[in-house]
Amino acid sequence: MKKYVIFKDDDVGKDIHGLKKWIDIVLNNDAKAAIGLIGKYMKNQELIQFLNLLNEDRIEIFCHGYSHGHLPFLLKKFWKNNRLLPVEFDRSSKSHNLSLRKYRLAESKYLKIRAICFGPPGNVWNESVINPLLKNEFKLMFSWRKAKQDLFTIPLSDNLKQSSLNEFIKDYNKKKDSRIYTLQFHHANLSKKQFDLITEVIDFLKNKEKRIFITPSELLEISKKDKDIFYLISPLN
Repeated sequence: MKKYVIFKDDDVGKDIHGLKKWIDIVLNNDAKAAIGLIGKYMKNQELIQFLNLLNEDRIEIFCHGYSHGHLPFLLKKFWKNNRLLPVEFDRSSKSHNLSLRKYRLAESKYLKIRAICFGPPGNVWNESVINPLLKNEFKLMFSWRKAKQDLFTIPLSDNLKQSSLNEFIKDYNKKKDSRIYTLQFHHANLSKKQFDLITEVIDFLKNKEKRIFITPSELLEISKKDKDIFYLISPLN
């Protein structure tokens, strides 16, 4: 039975140097990945030129929101009137649709490829985001939980927070039986040791665990032929 791995890298736009370094490691080790682009950064010409040169079959861009407004888990941010600053995709359906439309408009202006996958900032979302996602022609979403209806979700497995392969394997073994293993990165926050670790992790997953690196689009195609994979990503209804 085939097992798959998806590398998910968030916050594209904040650190172009770190992004290029991360992608070079992925490609030089014959792997694939999905990168989450923050819409407001699409005006950066250097970033857009780089993204438009990528092979979408190897590096797939997904929507990571427009403003990337979200709350750090241990830090509360307040407006001047002391109201809690809301998460970009934990608001209302109208607000979600506005953010997604702004992303689509910028995407159509600056990018050659139209994303089909979405990953909410901070992995925080509520059910009122589902209809706006479908309305804006998204088919998949990265998430720790399934959607209740109509949208496929790619299950998240872990974050790269380790500094050695042994540490990574210890955490990986808790999820090793999963047919879809999604490893999340934030290239801007990686240490030199963690950048170096990526090559070892790729080698371990490919050659020891025999996992196949895929993109979100490839996962969607696989689900059309593999009933078990379809069940893993299909909504609850």
